[in-house]
Amino acid sequence: MVVSAAAVVAFVSPNELADGVKRCLRSPGWMATFVGLYTLAFALRALAWRVLLGVGSIWPLHGVLQASLVLNHALPVKAGEVARPLMARGPGISLGAATTSSVVARVIDVCVLASLAVLLLPFSNLGAGDSLRMVGPALLLVSSGALAIMVLRSGAGVPIPAPAKAILEDLRQAFRTTSTRQYMLAAAITLPSWALEASAVYATARVLGVDLPVHAAIGVSAFTILFQVFHFTPGGIGIYEGSMSAALVSYGVDLDSAVVLATTTHALKFAYAFTVGVLFSVTIPGVASRLSPLARLRGSASTAKDASRFEVIAARAWNVLNEGKPFTLVFVGGVLLALAIPHAGDAGYWARWSLGILCIAPLALVFFRFDFPLRLRTALWGALGLFLLVFQFVDLGAVALVVGAYFVFTVGLWGSIYYHLRIGMPLTNFTRFWRLVLENPDPTSGNFLEQIPKCLVLVLGHQWLVQSMGVGSAAAWLLYTAIVGVSAILLHQWFFTWLPAQSLVPTRLRNEGEAIARRVIVIVIDGCRADRLREASTPFIDGLRARGTEYTNLRTVYPARTVTCFSSMLTGATPQRHGMHSNFVPSLGVKCESLFDVLTEQGKTGRLVGIAHLVDAFGHDTVETVTAVTHNDEIDAALSLRGQQVMEAENPDLLVLQLLSVDQTGHARGSYNGEYLEKIEETDRTIAAFMGWCVERGYLEDATVIVTADHGQGIGIGGHGHMSPSEIVVPCILAGAGIASGASHDEPRSITDIAATVAYLLGVPPPSASVGQVLAVGVEADEGPIAVIIPAYNESENLPGVLARVPRHAGGDVRVIVVDDGSTDSTAASARQAGADVVVEHGSNRGLGAALRTGLEAARAMNATAAVYLDADGEYDPAEMRDLLEPIERGEADYVIGSRYLGHPQGQLRHRRIANRCFTLLLSVLAGRRLTDGQSGYRAFSRRALESAEIIHDYNYAQVLTLDLLRKGMRYCEVPISYRRREKGSSFIRAEYLWRVPLGITRELLSS
Repeated sequence: MVVSAAAVVAFVSPNELADGVKRCLRSPGWMATFVGLYTLAFALRALAWRVLLGVGSIWPLHGVLQASLVLNHALPVKAGEVARPLMARGPGISLGAATTSSVVARVIDVCVLASLAVLLLPFSNLGAGDSLRMVGPALLLVSSGALAIMVLRSGAGVPIPAPAKAILEDLRQAFRTTSTRQYMLAAAITLPSWALEASAVYATARVLGVDLPVHAAIGVSAFTILFQVFHFTPGGIGIYEGSMSAALVSYGVDLDSAVVLATTTHALKFAYAFTVGVLFSVTIPGVASRLSPLARLRGSASTAKDASRFEVIAARAWNVLNEGKPFTLVFVGGVLLALAIPHAGDAGYWARWSLGILCIAPLALVFFRFDFPLRLRTALWGALGLFLLVFQFVDLGAVALVVGAYFVFTVGLWGSIYYHLRIGMPLTNFTRFWRLVLENPDPTSGNFLEQIPKCLVLVLGHQWLVQSMGVGSAAAWLLYTAIVGVSAILLHQWFFTWLPAQSLVPTRLRNEGEAIARRVIVIVIDGCRADRLREASTPFIDGLRARGTEYTNLRTVYPARTVTCFSSMLTGATPQRHGMHSNFVPSLGVKCESLFDVLTEQGKTGRLVGIAHLVDAFGHDTVETVTAVTHNDEIDAALSLRGQQVMEAENPDLLVLQLLSVDQTGHARGSYNGEYLEKIEETDRTIAAFMGWCVERGYLEDATVIVTADHGQGIGIGGHGHMSPSEIVVPCILAGAGIASGASHDEPRSITDIAATVAYLLGVPPPSASVGQVLAVGVEADEGPIAVIIPAYNESENLPGVLARVPRHAGGDVRVIVVDDGSTDSTAASARQAGADVVVEHGSNRGLGAALRTGLEAARAMNATAAVYLDADGEYDPAEMRDLLEPIERGEADYVIGSRYLGHPQGQLRHRRIANRCFTLLLSVLAGRRLTDGQSGYRAFSRRALESAEIIHDYNYAQVLTLDLLRKGMRYCEVPISYRRREKGSSFIRAEYLWRVPLGITRELLSS
């Protein structure tokens, strides 16, 4: 066998193998014949097995045989033979009966195969001696097996080791109960099944033009499979090809044709195993539930089983495929490797293949970096159309593989098999799931309209590069990549503006004294839409609403993924700060302080009850897990039970309880489906039962209850992440200690407010990175002033005159903040003497951007209702401040720039005017709207803009701040202002401005 395998390696040509596979794929009639007859062969062997068992249906057994085939082709040993009785056992079928019948069936298989090989040897070109040597080992094996069965049936006094005695006694009893008639009938059914097995080599021979009669095909197939009784490579690679090649030669086929026919036939069997075999092995009713490892993982409402270490790791692995960004890379890589298999032995091909990977890597990074959410997906199809138009290339085989493999994964594996095995959805779920995938808008791999164009562009681009590799081709591709990359940057800056602007103001209200609530219980209904909750019949939640406070416009964070949202909810921080940007978490643990950390420092206890992927953010010490491999009708009861166990065992000051069935129903069936509404109503009953249990045991005495959600769900497979309207707003109801009764608020708030609120109620400091504000405690912050921010560097001569002209009332009290950016003169002292309310000094000169950032922070700290930025050089008139504030006061704008070119600039130097026009034009293009003065030093901000404004670099602010605020959806306008060139001092603008500003703009665009 080793010699035969080596001969295959020596003689097989990758090009011939590739050609053989392609010819098979172009012969659908013969391939359909092969699949049909091959499947029928398995069905007959299942029927023979059913005869030996005497109970059960053939279809579950057929599924077991197919699953065994998959395992044998996936692993280097015949694991399928070991797993076969384990999968077959079930109601009416003991392990002993399943094992015995499996052994007997395999002995019958070998007997039939040996009989076919011997009977058909006279038709070969072998002599008697060679024939005996070929089938001798098989006959010896059959004889040994038959003898063992006879000994076991007779009960002969053979010494048996004690540990094996019970097992062998079960086997002996099972052998005794199987009649001779059953053996004979099973053998009679098995015989035609192995004849049909030959359909694989016969159909392949017809496609390849090899003259192989039917009887020769049967003999060759029987002989080959006899040599597969044991193997030590997946599917017996090498042994199969070697033994079949030898058998084909014995029937008169020349060696070269024999090798190609053998390898092509084996390739088709592998393809069958991992397509048809997988489908049958998991879709036959009852088979999946027989898998022992899965049974050990599965939880129930009555057990609240922990998520095992294996499940935690498996959840992380699943998120690589579930989250869209890593999926694109992994999927494209897998497809490209699959397309390269026919060229496995061609070194030149692999060199071009590797260069192609290097060429497409930049575009893959563009696709990884930019989400193309919701309507921006149209641009991806435009990129695909541009590729087809420019390169005039399409590989239909590659397209079919991409689309086919995508639907097999999303609809077959994910939508049907995964949800069936994990949460008990019907295997027919694919009949609905495929339609949900087609419209799904979230950032997962289930987003057809995003993933397919991305994958097709990368795969087709790689195939084109491999076929036409050269300097010109690579240059053309990189130019295409540049066009797509720049378009991605501009489209996201222009149109991705619908995200709720996240406040950056640190938590203002603090309660580090006596706790208001003895305990806080936060119930998070994962994936619950606020609008659907209102539609549902939820008497318990309605009661909480009536006796508590509701926020009807509580908004989630971006991206609206479970781990991201829980992290913001329980740290009070933005995703950029806590570091959890999706459910795929390559770097474990939130990157800032959480509520649980604060409680531990204060001698209190907090616990989170949820499923495995929350461990990635908060760790095993904080998260009390429940296995997600639990039927959807039972998962919330299991989580509730674990919550009760935690309450009894640890009596925590904070309990966060995740309820999951609503989210899972939305993903599997869609959030517009009636089942989603029904599951919300079931969840209401689960919450009522849990709260009733808490009341009985006194856990709600002086406690506060918060019912909320991490995110909503959109269309498709309950999509959430890209912030479609129904994802953004989540329910929020607070009731109990410290909470007003019957109140309702509709102002925009954020789930980051939950952490601040819990900390306030428990009398502990908020987490250090918290930017949430306290909800529903009846304490409102005072209305703040209008802040005037004046950064200054060596402006002691100009600053007093500027401050003297600042109006002290402009629709509200005005407070002046001067930021001295490391001046070497008396700027700070001049500011104090001229009446500045707040003077902040930098120890060194950090740059205008850093100075304005400090000023914005100071304005937030005083709870300013609006802010005005003004240069300290005297070039702008402080008396015109009202002109900038009026559009904000009228509710028409959030961000106002005073434009010198709408007014009457005086004395501006010509070269500065030209440079300003150029930078403004660039900024207009990048911002996607007409601007007239992008570098103006006179600006105004609404409270909303002030609280969310970010300046990414220290050197300057003008362009990056505008790009930041426009991308966050701030309403923009310009008003005319006067201007006169400074008379004292010197400007900070030097030649370095021309290169440092573009670098800052680039950084802003890539980091946004």
